[in-house]
Amino acid sequence: MMRAHPLPTDEELIALYRQGDGKAFPALFTRYKGKVFFLVQRYFPNRERAEEVFQEVFLKVIEKLDSFDAAGSFRSWFLTICRNHCIDRLRQQARRPEMPVSSLGAEDDEQPPSAATALSKEVPGDQALYASELGKHLQRALDKLPEEQRETFLLKERMGLTFEEIADMTQVSVNTVKSRMRYALEALRRTLRGKDFVKEAIH
Repeated sequence: MMRAHPLPTDEELIALYRQGDGKAFPALFTRYKGKVFFLVQRYFPNRERAEEVFQEVFLKVIEKLDSFDAAGSFRSWFLTICRNHCIDRLRQQARRPEMPVSSLGAEDDEQPPSAATALSKEVPGDQALYASELGKHLQRALDKLPEEQRETFLLKERMGLTFEEIADMTQVSVNTVKSRMRYALEALRRTLRGKDFVKEAIH
C-alpha cells in the first residue's frame, strides 16, 4: 500500500512561492480562507463588506509575504495581519461612517456564523436539534462576554490557535491570554449550567 505524501508545511509553500511556483499561494489561500473569513466576519457581519475586507487581507498578505520571517509561525503572522487590517478598517469607517460600525459580536443585516450553525453542521442525525439548542445558548453566552474574552475564546476554540499565537496577535502576554480564556470558560459554565438540558455541557 502506497503512503500518501505529507502535505507541505506553510513555510515550504512560502519557499515554493518565492521560487516562482504558481500553485503555492493558491494552496495557502485554500488552507486559510475559512479561518480568515470567519475572523473578518466577526468584525464585519455584513457579508458584502466582509468579502471586500477578506480580499483586501489576502492582497496585503501577498504584498508583505517577502517580509515574513520563516523562523516564526506563518499562521500567527498571517492572522495578525488579518486582525490588524480589520481594526484599521473599523477605525477608518468610524472616521467616515459609510455604514454602521461593527465589532466582535455586533449585530448587522448579515450575521456571522453562529455557534448554533457550527454545532448543527458537526453533529449528525437526531442529535442535530440538541446541538442547535445548545449552540443558541452558547452563542447568547458568548455575546455577554467582554470583548477580549470572547475574542480569545473564538480564536482558541473556533480557529484552533495556541495561546502563544493569540498572544502574538493581540499583543499581550501569554498569561493574560490564559486568564482571559479561563474567565471566559468560567462565565460560559455558569451560564450553561443554569439550563437544565445543557448541565455539564462544558467541562
